[in-house]
Amino acid sequence: MDDESAYHAIVVALLPWIGGVDFAGTGPEAVAAVRARPYDLVLVDIEMPGRDGYQVAADIRAAAEWARLAPVIAFTTLRPAAGVQHFIDRGFDGWLAKPFAAADLVALVRRWIGGDQPMIGADDRRSQLADLLGQEAADAMVGRMLASLAEAVEAIDAGGDERALGHRMGGLAGTLGFPALSAAWLALEDGGRTMWPTARAITQETIQRLGGRSRNDLSTN
Repeated sequence: MDDESAYHAIVVALLPWIGGVDFAGTGPEAVAAVRARPYDLVLVDIEMPGRDGYQVAADIRAAAEWARLAPVIAFTTLRPAAGVQHFIDRGFDGWLAKPFAAADLVALVRRWIGGDQPMIGADDRRSQLADLLGQEAADAMVGRMLASLAEAVEAIDAGGDERALGHRMGGLAGTLGFPALSAAWLALEDGGRTMWPTARAITQETIQRLGGRSRNDLSTN
């Protein structure tokens, strides 16, 4: 459950192997979904209008018998001093902090529900491009994308228009076959600055995995 629907597109793109991800934008929608069918894992945002995530998590636990034991994970920008124990004390099983990188989400899902199928990551996409275009052409194309990503990150960090850049970079990443990266950048069209930390983290992870880096070293920001 999250009031930012853009997170749904990012999560779906990052987890193609789990069979389906539903989205609820409000507490009542989440409770209705839980009553309609069982889920292997539930992510709950905390800072929600109306009933907050703590209250909704309790509603979810009470909504169905299976939900009493299912993993319910806090999915939030809140960073309490007590860390994950803060959320465990309030009825959650764990915590996924926003912003998150792809590896954070995948590790959480594999911890709680398993899954032998690997995430299709940046290295796999690069290999697929090489099969289609040849290694030299694929390397050149990916190199141009990495340079454009680094420039876009620098521009947004300096106050640039994240919505326009999100549209451009999301389209580029999607065309080259990087769905999670594309979803993260396209989320900026609607979420703007709210979505930027997560888009930036996924971009940084992609650049590092493909062997590139920003001119100002993204890892230091």
